[in-house]
Amino acid sequence: MNKDANKAAQKELKSKGYKLTGPRVAIINYLAESHNHPDMRQIFAGIRAEYPGIGMATVYRTLDLLLELDILRAISLKKNQLRYELKKPGDHHHHLVCTGCSQIIEFGSCNFKHISRQIETVTRYNIEDHTLEAYGLCPQCQAG
Repeated sequence: MNKDANKAAQKELKSKGYKLTGPRVAIINYLAESHNHPDMRQIFAGIRAEYPGIGMATVYRTLDLLLELDILRAISLKKNQLRYELKKPGDHHHHLVCTGCSQIIEFGSCNFKHISRQIETVTRYNIEDHTLEAYGLCPQCQAG
């Protein structure tokens, strides 16, 4: 389990005036333990044993809230499928997404800082953050 991400997510939720309800904590715990960027149905199935009465709508609303509070990151796959990950304090990484099998690989190399100054000069924007998702075929899908 990524304890730092778990604690940071719960602290952020409380600091913004939201209660740490059982389902919210269960979803945060599940995401902190996950290493494979689960979708909403996987999260629902993963916490259902602990909360058998939980509904899909509760999971959806909780994920939506955590996204709005910038506690979660959503990764978009083909056909608008979303996968989720908890944001980890101090962690900055990006994703390679296979358009064949939907595998997601994380990578940390980022040269965006070098071009962001030029973008800011041209657009007069003040860039505060960024994400990068690259889409293509993984080696297994290329071979198959």
